[in-house]
Amino acid sequence: MNRIAAAGFAFLALAFLTGCTTQGSGTPQNPKEINTTTLPAEASAAAQSHPGLSAAILQAVNAYRAEKGLGQLAADANLQRIAAVHAADMQLRGFFGHFNPDGQGPRERMMAVNPCFTGRIAENIEVVEGPSHAAMSDTELANSLVKKWIESPMHRKNIKAPEMTKSGVGIARQGNRIIAAQVFGSR
Repeated sequence: MNRIAAAGFAFLALAFLTGCTTQGSGTPQNPKEINTTTLPAEASAAAQSHPGLSAAILQAVNAYRAEKGLGQLAADANLQRIAAVHAADMQLRGFFGHFNPDGQGPRERMMAVNPCFTGRIAENIEVVEGPSHAAMSDTELANSLVKKWIESPMHRKNIKAPEMTKSGVGIARQGNRIIAAQVFGSR
């Protein structure tokens, strides 16, 4: 019985290891090179400023941080840029996530606009749809978006991170669909 179990284990181990190699060379493929020098061109051109809603989101996040005894986040132009481009990129290419189809995440986007950045970075994203959201005032919509983030443990953790000192908010709107991205940075 032990020989049967050992033979079964050896077969499973061999099958697993075979799946780890690439066809042909037997060596792992090189990971995809991720662009850290430029932001997606089409999204960069399409990114729009929504100063009222962006300011309202930052104000709602800062109000929550104040309730928790945390320092205020300052608006940051670089973080604002990468948040706006990421929101536009999600809208244009029809994806929703922290990494775009090219593999760029928040850190890679930051490195594209500030190659000397050495701080910590975090990102919250949200999408809402429907005429009720589209009809909201900037303050109402900001409060709704921030409430959703606060209800999510990982998003709340980003908002409450005491080492974060600055932020940028990007918005993409198309009809009744609104995508918000908030990027946080430490010094």
